[in-house]
Amino acid sequence: MTQENRNDAAVSETVGFILMFSIVILSMSMIYILGYPILQDHIESSVFENAQQSFIVLQSDMKRVAFEQVPVKTMKMKLHSSTLSVDDRSSIVVNYNGTDVRYNTGNIEFIKNEDILTYENGGLWMKQHPSGSILVSKPPIYTGMINNDNMTTIGVISVHGRRSTSGNGIASINMEHNSSNLIKPSEKVDVTITIQSAYSKQWARYLDENGFNIISSNSSSVSAQRLQTWLIIGSHDIDVSIM
Repeated sequence: MTQENRNDAAVSETVGFILMFSIVILSMSMIYILGYPILQDHIESSVFENAQQSFIVLQSDMKRVAFEQVPVKTMKMKLHSSTLSVDDRSSIVVNYNGTDVRYNTGNIEFIKNEDILTYENGGLWMKQHPSGSILVSKPPIYTGMINNDNMTTIGVISVHGRRSTSGNGIASINMEHNSSNLIKPSEKVDVTITIQSAYSKQWARYLDENGFNIISSNSSSVSAQRLQTWLIIGSHDIDVSIM
């Protein structure tokens, strides 16, 4: 092989290497540009799904602290660039035969971008963009018939605390039983409940499906009624701290 042929071969190899390297870089760039958003969406979805499972555990722990009066329960939750908070924005007023009883139920919220999980009065609620809000797990408000008599049981779980934390660490939620009270009128009553909540539409649907007559409903509150029913109200105050 002549010197000229050797030079041509070397140039061809160099050009070929540059072309191959360029193709590899271009392919990797396309994979990153097209694939990274999909991967990121999958990660964000997994984080929110894990948070849902954590809130189901939270709901179970709250039931034990409230109904079984377990003194203290603590659970941990990974944040993954999210916010976890407790406040007193929601409430429920129970009126029976002219007597008003008000409870500041409060809520615990997990916020990830535009998606929100909320523990409120014993139930779990979820708001996702763009699908809207749904009831994830039922609150402790029940109706039924016993010996042809209407029965209405209203469980109220009020969380007390004003604290929030955010970031990428692990948050601790501490739940401590404060007090419990039982109201049981000695005769049938007409009962009306008014709930102030960001999930008022979902509350209205739940109450309607459980034997209440909806009196009024808007974006922030719902009022519903049951006539001539035996009534039991069990209220429980839980002190909540987030660290």
